[in-house]
Parts: sequence; structure tokens; C-alpha cells
Amino acid sequence: MKKKRHELILNFIKENNVSTQEEIITMLSKNGFNVTQATISRDIKELKLIKEHYGKNETRYAVSEKSDNDDNFKHIFTRSALKVDTAMNIVVIKCYSGTANAACIALDNMNLNGIVGTVAGDDTIFAACKESETAEKVSEFIQSMLKG
Repeated sequence: MKKKRHELILNFIKENNVSTQEEIITMLSKNGFNVTQATISRDIKELKLIKEHYGKNETRYAVSEKSDNDDNFKHIFTRSALKVDTAMNIVVIKCYSGTANAACIALDNMNLNGIVGTVAGDDTIFAACKESETAEKVSEFIQSMLKG
């Protein structure tokens, strides 16, 4: 649900000159999302949106052009994950207690090919792949990230 909301926000600001959080709330409401200003504020922070100037003294939301996100996600993931294994088409990632959610968000944002969905608990992430061969490749890639 959050991922879909974030996609809608990004598409909306790319296609429109959106200058207020209220505009985002209204757009989301029209698309079936009942959200508060606090939620939008968190979304803006998570999406790393910035205000940019255009026209005469007008501002709009835009996506920050900083490209260090991949490194940040990798850093969060590798500092949280301890070991990785596979069970058929599922990649099982053990993490430090309490860090699996953050590691899972980082993993999702790395957009690794082959992962079709993830679920996180307190210290474990399950990443589902379509096939066991894909799970093995994803597991090997994650293992290489953890080693160095």
C-alpha cells in the first residue's frame, strides 16, 4: 500500500507542478488513499523530495537528483544482515534482532532482479523468487555483498 502510494506521488509530481502537501492529499484521496498531512510529510522525507523554483517566485516538489541512495541502501542492508540461505524459491536472510524491517526496506529499494516480494519479521527476511535457480543467484549476490 505504501509502495503504491509512493508511486502515485512520484507520478503526480512529475506530471504536475505540485507546490503543497494539500494537493498531494487531494490527489491521493481521489485515488482511494485516505492519508493525513503527517503521512504525506513522512512520504516526502522518505522519497527525498525537494522544493525547486520555477517560473516567477513559484515552487514545486521534485525528486532530488542525489544518487547516493543505492550506497545508503547497501550500507543499511549489510550492517543489518548476518547470513543468507535458500529454501527452494525463498531467500532467507537472518539479521540482527530488530533490524530486519530496515534491511528489508533497503533490499526492496535495491531492486534486485528476481525478487518478486519480501516479508520481514524482527530478525528474518523472506524474499520470494519465481524459481529456485533465481533464489540461488540472489542468495549468492547477497552473500557477496555481506563479505565485502
